[in-house]
Amino acid sequence: MIVTEYIAEAYQSTLLPSNLEDRAKMRLFSELCGSTFSSYFPFLKAGDDFNDILETFKKGLTEADAFLETSNPDGPFILGDQFTLAECTLAPFVQRLCVILPHFTGKNGMPKVDPLKLCDDLDLKRVKQWIEAVCSRPSVVATGVPNEQLIKNTSRMLERFKK
Repeated sequence: MIVTEYIAEAYQSTLLPSNLEDRAKMRLFSELCGSTFSSYFPFLKAGDDFNDILETFKKGLTEADAFLETSNPDGPFILGDQFTLAECTLAPFVQRLCVILPHFTGKNGMPKVDPLKLCDDLDLKRVKQWIEAVCSRPSVVATGVPNEQLIKNTSRMLERFKK
């Protein structure tokens, strides 16, 4: 985040809000909620602690929803229509979360974890809106890793871990 913020400031990017309060909201969201969206890996190596990991993930989604609802209830992004540096830096993790979790969970008696379905089940409309907006952003789609490649790369990584 520090490097991307420096680049955004150096090149006067629109990803960095000019308003100090909005910059603080953006930074706070990244700090408080960012780990929720980068937390798919514990699911892949979970054993008996799967349910604990799932509960922690649900709590993180709930907290992100509350933050977004308080910060900007209309959405779709943290600051309404403005796609910020927070969305930019979290987008690769959100994309992976939405592809990898549904594909690799739901095996060996463990429940399937689909972040968007969890949002529906927990009535987390605002964070679901945010996830969908981030994942459908043209720049995210254009620069993202294709779903098949994410699955293939993750499969290879898991195979290496087994060895």
